Amino acid sequence: MKAKINLLLFLIITTCLQAQEFSVTNYRKGLNIKLDVSDEKRLDKGVETLIDGLIIENDALSIFKTMSDTEKIAGISPDYNKAIKKLLQASEKYKEGHLLLYTVYKENCEKFVDVNKKLQHYASGINKAKYYEQKGEKNHDKSLKIREIILIADKPEWIQYKMHEALELEKLAIRDKGRALNIYQDFPVEYDYRWEDDVTSEQLAKIYKNPIVNVPSDEVFKKKPVPLDKPKEEAVVFRVQIAAHTIHIKNDYIRTFYTGKDSVKEIKENNWYKYQIGNFDNYADADSLQKVCRVPRAFVVAYQDSTKLSIKEALKRLQHPQ
Repeated sequence: MKAKINLLLFLIITTCLQAQEFSVTNYRKGLNIKLDVSDEKRLDKGVETLIDGLIIENDALSIFKTMSDTEKIAGISPDYNKAIKKLLQASEKYKEGHLLLYTVYKENCEKFVDVNKKLQHYASGINKAKYYEQKGEKNHDKSLKIREIILIADKPEWIQYKMHEALELEKLAIRDKGRALNIYQDFPVEYDYRWEDDVTSEQLAKIYKNPIVNVPSDEVFKKKPVPLDKPKEEAVVFRVQIAAHTIHIKNDYIRTFYTGKDSVKEIKENNWYKYQIGNFDNYADADSLQKVCRVPRAFVVAYQDSTKLSIKEALKRLQHPQ
């Protein structure tokens, strides 16, 4: 009996703390994505619905808190039934709110995929996005099944436990759909996002073995690489990477997102074609170019004798040349 009461009090506390989690900012945490005004409004509406669910859940818990132990054991009083009904309503509100957020990311992912289907384009460079899309869909499907089971339940502790289990699955589904959308919107640029629990290249290679690559229209991509001027022998050089892809990208296409005066160089590295501008013997100049090149999320890279280095290692070698 005491354990049951303590569980309810614990859930009241944890639920109140969750109020801080329901914000658009938290559902876009770690993401750099662009949405139109209507989608932004849908995200706001989704969060408002989640907060409505939280209010209803707290109402239910307040009722349980004022009930006697006898009423809780019997489970047949009007207040008990009213509280159960409110928990079920809260579950549906959480489902509705999260579905709005999930749908915004899902529909924007579908837009990108549809465009590439029209171009008959597929490249292993977007396998990471596909992985997160599929992972998000699995978690969302699991959450829906749990929500359905909750509707026929009549035990408050179990309802709330399963309700929050579904809630966490929905959060993961939204997070992963958002990650997929982030990758799609950055395409064809490659980034190290440093997300928590991010999938590794090795894991992706095992999941997507020998992907088929269909060469897209010549109007978008070229067939031959642009030769890259090699850096001076043994010199550490810094460049700004503006794009990367698993197949050659036509220069005309690159110029749609990079309009600067620097020539664009192409290198092949680990089955990726990488596109870079500038060629500096110091980090500061490359960093300055990165800031003014107007390519979202372009970044500085370093090489020595055609070997890629981390920026930290490159700076160390400049300070202590071998």
